[in-house]
Amino acid sequence: MSRPPVIFYETNYFRFYGAGMMLLWTMQHLQRLHPVFVTPGEGELTRRVREAGIETIVLPASAAWQRAQGKKGASGKLQKAAISPTLIGHVRALARLARERKAIGIHANSTRAAVLAGPAARLAGVPMWWHLRRERPMQGSERIAYAFTHRVICVARAVKRTLGDPPKAVVIHDGIPEDRLDHGASGHALRARLGWSDEARVIGAVSSISPNKRHDLFIHMALTLADEFPDARFMIAGHRPQGAPASYEAALHALAHPLESDGRLVFLGWIEAMSEVFAAMDIFVLASANEGLGLVAIEAMQMGTPVVRTNTAGAEDMIRDGETGFIVPTDDLDALTDRVRLLLQDEALRRRVGQAGATFARTEFSARRMTDLIEDLMLNS
Repeated sequence: MSRPPVIFYETNYFRFYGAGMMLLWTMQHLQRLHPVFVTPGEGELTRRVREAGIETIVLPASAAWQRAQGKKGASGKLQKAAISPTLIGHVRALARLARERKAIGIHANSTRAAVLAGPAARLAGVPMWWHLRRERPMQGSERIAYAFTHRVICVARAVKRTLGDPPKAVVIHDGIPEDRLDHGASGHALRARLGWSDEARVIGAVSSISPNKRHDLFIHMALTLADEFPDARFMIAGHRPQGAPASYEAALHALAHPLESDGRLVFLGWIEAMSEVFAAMDIFVLASANEGLGLVAIEAMQMGTPVVRTNTAGAEDMIRDGETGFIVPTDDLDALTDRVRLLLQDEALRRRVGQAGATFARTEFSARRMTDLIEDLMLNS
């Protein structure tokens, strides 16, 4: 028996980061539904989805709309608002496609996508499911998306709470594929390449080099702890995404210079195969000012690396403070430094927290569990 089709619609097709990665994993793990990926243009996400063997349809939007994608700030918002009327034809084409493919519904992978997919789903006479991956209050775009949605899939309790706990919202955690990480990986080779011994205590961070990730807090923490722990080493994996200010990255290198110059702190750049990186760490730090869930912290936990993270969205979902990891207030350098210091001082605590975190994260945050819940929701709409 053929599987019922669902259209998975995303407007942010030009790059491939957390939200796009989760969308790809969701479509790859569906067992009862047939995914049809629909997007307004060609880009990195489009390429990745197509290469994964998922049916992909590019449904072009207006040239003016495509030129406006990636524009930031108030001027970018004004530009996008001004060209919104040009999208009427695109919405109608999406509705027509849903009818032609006999799709049972349209999944929107972002608020911007939901604003377009909602009216299209209404025209096609099918439900729209809005996947909300960030804390967003119920304001202009969110109100429009919510008016058209059948269910809002929130990736964390804080995301649902910030939206106002509306009745159509449910929480389904993101999940990681079983083959994403090699739980038996060794960090020995990476340490050797960096000139670090196996006895060194390594503290790491993994995220894009953008201001909201607060690498500056991580570096300030490193500067403090480097004096207390001569064998401590620090690594930052990730690169500056399109639109992030180059000045921020330059400021980070200037701040880190005392440790970079003697090889005690390194910027690794973008690394997609992360098992070796997590295996080389003794402690993982997520110092972000905001998150949707904090997928990379889940990956670190699944690898058995103890996690210290800020109290952003997702923290309460993944960490029982002091048991499966540690939660600190956002923008609190002293608290962040204290928790990392505590773990540096106590190898048994690192081992205990790492093992407890791995057990919890591998069960609660699996791609199989995530897609089972999403399919249940869609098939019962």
